[in-house]
This record gives sequence, structure tokens and C-alpha cells, in this order.
Amino acid sequence: MDTSLFLHYINKYITNFHIWLFSPKKQKWFLININEMINTEIINGDGLPIYKKEFLTLDYPNEFKISIQSLEGEVLYDKQDILKIYHSLYPLYTFHIVKNKDIELEKFIEGMNNIAASLDLQNLLSNILDNVASVIPGAQTSAFWQYNPVIDRIECKAFRNWKPEIQNVFYKVGESVTGKTYLDGKQRIYYSFRKANEAMKGTSKSNLKLLQDSFHGSRVKASITVPVKFGDEIKGVLGIHQESSSRKLTSWDIQLINALASQIAIAIENARLFTEIKRKNTVLSKRNEVHTTLTQLSAQNKGVKAIASELNRMIEPSVSFIDLIEEEYYSTKPIPLTIEETNKIINKRTNPLFISIYDIKHGHSQYRIQPIFVGEVCTGCLIIEGKKHLTQLENMIIERGSVFLSLELAKRHTITEVYYKKMHDYYQLLLANKNSFLLEKTGLEYNFQIKNYLLTVIVEFSHYNDLQFLETKVHHFVWSIKQRFSTVNKLVFGINNRVTILFTFHELDTLTDIKYKLNELSNFWIYTEHMKFFIGIGRIKTGIEGIQITHQEAEKAITFLQSKQKPGLLHYSDIGINRLFLQSPNEELKDFIKEVFQPLENYTYLENTLIIYFAQNRSANKTSEKLHIHINTLYQRLKKIEELTELELDNHENSLKIQLACYLKQELL
Repeated sequence: MDTSLFLHYINKYITNFHIWLFSPKKQKWFLININEMINTEIINGDGLPIYKKEFLTLDYPNEFKISIQSLEGEVLYDKQDILKIYHSLYPLYTFHIVKNKDIELEKFIEGMNNIAASLDLQNLLSNILDNVASVIPGAQTSAFWQYNPVIDRIECKAFRNWKPEIQNVFYKVGESVTGKTYLDGKQRIYYSFRKANEAMKGTSKSNLKLLQDSFHGSRVKASITVPVKFGDEIKGVLGIHQESSSRKLTSWDIQLINALASQIAIAIENARLFTEIKRKNTVLSKRNEVHTTLTQLSAQNKGVKAIASELNRMIEPSVSFIDLIEEEYYSTKPIPLTIEETNKIINKRTNPLFISIYDIKHGHSQYRIQPIFVGEVCTGCLIIEGKKHLTQLENMIIERGSVFLSLELAKRHTITEVYYKKMHDYYQLLLANKNSFLLEKTGLEYNFQIKNYLLTVIVEFSHYNDLQFLETKVHHFVWSIKQRFSTVNKLVFGINNRVTILFTFHELDTLTDIKYKLNELSNFWIYTEHMKFFIGIGRIKTGIEGIQITHQEAEKAITFLQSKQKPGLLHYSDIGINRLFLQSPNEELKDFIKEVFQPLENYTYLENTLIIYFAQNRSANKTSEKLHIHINTLYQRLKKIEELTELELDNHENSLKIQLACYLKQELL
């Protein structure tokens, strides 16, 4: 610095003096060596008695001050000379303000390098606040806020010099200064408590209380709230409290803050992208791991249980699997759902659903149900406890697990079909009965031991267009039979739309139990599955030669039910007289009925009278009462019938013919 001009003006008054420079950033006075432009002594801001008359203090921009201390006592300066001295020292001020800005820029760049070097979001946020404190004078207290879409609130992600309670503050968008800044993206600065307090109007009482509890306790000179933007997207809000002991913020400070906010946004976006890439890599890596693990379990034929157990290990708190075909639970915890309830909840849904269950003991429990399909048929489901929203990784695990469980169920279904085919072939050999000794020996392979009594039951389902659905239901019904008759030795298999069961037992009383359980199962399926089927039961027979007879009787019972179009259960012995007509063609029976009733086709009342007459066992009194006519009128009608049909009712053969025609007309037509 050229000091000649300054010395020319000052030496008019004094030759022995000190020059002091006040730094607003550090709030200290520095003794300046005017020739070397270096600081040799430091005095706190209020430690230099510049109010004394031996001091000439000059105010420069940005709160800088230069004071000339006379070492020769009191000096009275001319106003014009003071102005000249002021301008002659301006280079000194310029040098130091540039030096300060260089230092600030160095710190700013150093801080941004530190920020950019961190890709961990939490470390990044901590570095951001430390950088703010080093660059902005008095900015020792700060907080960074971000919007959380899951809770629809703005939350504190990092803080400096606040108490931890600030983490419990959650603003709505537009609430408080922070919420307003996030909403409109405008910077806000308040230099008085009153104005800052006014800006906080509308803040909830709970948030105000939390802010008071978490307040740092320092006196605040200025409150600054700055949006952190990446392009047009607001990444967050930076809130700064400047301590009262600091100098007033300058336009340069505001520029630094805005520049810092822009760099912060870039750093946050970089950290987000890095985190996203890292997360995707983790998901892909985990996906490969899950796929490999489940593939190994499937290849090793470990079965549904092992896969369900592995899924439960991968996802917390718990995952359970329900096999809706064989009605089995694979779970480490009790599930408050029956098979019937699960079927009703899923119904025909194909997408995951979320349910809440309440019981007195445990209160509310929440479950996510993921249906699992083999083709178009729901054969099972995964139940995830307490999970309404799954992470991408959890979704991936459930998706992969569902695929492998579906493949496992399809594999088991195929194996079951092969087993059923073998059992069907063995059953056909039993019906043929060409080698009883070999047949009894082969039966042991299927855990079937021929005992004193044998009984065949055939279950035939109504035809469905969806063959896969029908096969699944047949499989399910076979499993239900195995469960209900677990103590009875049997051969059971399903082919196409039929289930065949050959029971063998020692006690005749077992038949009563079989009929009761079959009827119970039939009613249950009609109620829960809404399916129609016919169940025919043959009579009890003995020996392998009796299997063909009881089988044929079960077939005839089904034929009778189908002829009546009446789904349900029928024992062959309950068919009664209808057994005589089972082998007769329907057309022949209809011709027989027509032969009797054709003469009466124009006399509907006579036809009705004849049917009721025989239904009342030819009692004239009961018939007249039933028809609400006089008994003489009945006799007249009967006489008319004899004339038209040319059949005498008192003739035993004629009477039997008419009675049979009446019975068949009611049963067939």
C-alpha cells in the first residue's frame, strides 16, 4: 500500500500513532502495520476506547472500522482533512475486505468439497450445517428440513445447536416459516423477534411447544429461512439463527447463503442418486440371492414348507403360507383365520389385499394377504403380518416367493395326478378281479388292506367349463375325504370330474358313520364352495368279487340322482322300486305313461283325480276330502275314467298298471 498520501495528511497533526482495524466477522480490533499490512495485536471489539479524544474512528462499508490512535494526546482534526484521511485509508479497508472474502470463499469451497465428498445422506446433512457455521457469521444454530410424503409432513433431518426435541416437530406444508418457504420457494429473513413471531402465526400449539422445548437459548439477531432447490424442485429448507453478538448480515452473506443452498441441493441430489443406485444394486443382489436360494430348495424337492420357512426368515416380523387345497398352515405364529374365512376374503381377487382383525386378547392385528395362483385358480396365499406397504426389496421377495410356491404347488398337483392315475388303474384291476392274491398284495403299496367289508362311494361333480378349476376342486375334495376318514382304511382318487372311494372295514356300524360324515361334508361344500355334485353309495359287500357289485350300485345311485336332476347324496338301497326302471330307457317309460293317460289328455281334472286317488291308497273318503268334492262326485269321476281308459279299476292287473303309471308320471315328468 502506498502510504505517502495518508502520511501527508496525518503528519499535519501527529507523527506518533497507531492504526487499528475492526473486523465485523471476528468482532475484534487488529493493530495494523501500515507498511506490511499485517496484524500484530488483537483486542476484543469493546476493548478499544475509541470514544476517547485521542482516537479518530472512521466507518467503512460492511461494518468495518479504522481507528487512528494518537500517541501524542488529544487531537482536533479539520473536517476536510478527516475526509482526506478517510479516502487515503480506503486501500487498507479494501485489502482487508478482499482478504476476508478470500478466506470466506476458501472456507466455502473447502466446505463444498467436504459436502461433495460425502454420499451418505446423514453425514452429508451434518457437513452442510457445519459448513454453514463456518461461512456465515454467527450461524452456529441451524436445521435442515425435508418433506416426507409417507406422513405428508416436513420433518427435521439434521440440526446443529438445537436440542434433540426438534426432531419431534412435524410441519404441514404451509405451516410456520419453514412450511411457507417450502410451499412458495421464497427466502425469508427476519431481524426482529416481533416480525419472526408474526410469521409463525398458524403454527400448531404442539409444534410451538416442541420448538420452545428444543430452543437453543441463545439470543437471535436474525432468522433466515432459505429454500434448497434443484432446478424447480425444492429439496428442502435450510433454517439459520444468527447469534445477536454477530454483525448484521450483508448482501455478500446472503449471496453466500444462496450459493451454499444451490450447492447443497446438488450434493443432496447426488447423494440421493447414489443411494438409489446403491439400493437398486442391493435389491438386484438380494434378488439373485433369493432366486438362487429358492431355486436350490425347489431343485432339491424340499417342498412348500422349506420355501415358506425361507420367506419367513427373509421378511420381518413374519410371513405365513396357507395351502388352500390341502388346508395346511405353514406358520411360526398362530393365524386368526380359518381356511373358510381365508377363501371368503380372497374370493376371486387376484391382487394383494390388506385386512385388520380384532380380538379381545390381542386387540387389532393387521395382515397383508397375497393370493397365489396355479394358472387361473387360487391354490394358496401368503400372509404378511403388519405390512400394509412393502419396501421394494420385500415386494421382490414376495413376488419371487409366490412364483416358486406356485411352481411347487403345480409340481405337487402333477405328481398327485400321476398317483391318482395309478390308483385308478389298480381300482380297474379290482373290478376285473383276475388275480385276487396279487391284487391284495398290490393294495399294500397304496396302504390299502382288504378287510371283511367293502363299500364304494362315487362323487361326480357337475361339469365346469374351466377344467383346471374343476381338477383343483377334485384334488381339494380328495384331501377333505382323507382328513374326515383318516381312521378308515380306504382307496381314494380323483379322475376328471369324479372322485372314487373304496372303503374297507371290519364293523358293519362303520357304514352309519360313513354316511353321516359324507352328508356333513356334502352340506359343507355346498355352503362354502357353492358347487353341485352327486354322491352315490353302493351297498356293503364282502370279498374282492363284491367290489364290482358295490361299484355298479354306486353308479346306479348317481344315475338316479342325475335323472331327477337332484344333486346330493343317495344310498343304493334308498332308491327303492326305482331300481326296476334304472335300466329302462326314458322314452320307453314315457310311452308307457302316455299309453295310460292319453285318453284323459282332454280331461285334466280326471287325470288329477286319478293320481290323487292312488296316492291316497284308493281311499274314497280321503280322496274326496283332498279334492274338496262330494264322495258321489268322486265315484262319477272314477266311472268316467274307466269308460275313457277302458280299464276296470277293480281289476288287479289294471289297478297295478295305472298305479305304476301314476308313480312314474310324478317321478319322471
